[in-house]
Amino acid sequence: MDIIFNPGLIALKQNISSPEQAIEQAGSLLVRQNICRPEYVSEMVKVYRDFGSAIVIDYGLAMPHARPEKGALLTGFSLVTSQQPLAFGHEEFDPVNVVIAIAGANADSHIKMIQLIASLIESDIVTFLQQENDPNSVLHFIQKQME
Repeated sequence: MDIIFNPGLIALKQNISSPEQAIEQAGSLLVRQNICRPEYVSEMVKVYRDFGSAIVIDYGLAMPHARPEKGALLTGFSLVTSQQPLAFGHEEFDPVNVVIAIAGANADSHIKMIQLIASLIESDIVTFLQQENDPNSVLHFIQKQME
């Protein structure tokens, strides 16, 4: 399974003021790369509104996603970091500065994406991203985890 992740899917130190805006920005990167349709992004925002902080999976990290049939076309992810901390409403893991939006073309690839994000968490991706401003360094760090 090919997971799409390239420099066009990275946006660092963005001026974002709300969780919805962060999800929309991460989603727009996926749409631009034809990984998902715009409806998928709308569904990710809806999932956040319906389930709140359930998408916050570790300290400082949110992983918005939706079901594959809601508009995922390919398997890939985008990464957005925020200049200022965002309150997603999670008691333990707020505030959030890192948003990794995933899209899986089917259920199996969706699970593989979640496993990859778990691997990135184990590699302390949030701390790395707090100190990093270079998209190429971020790409290299993540590609090492994908090997």
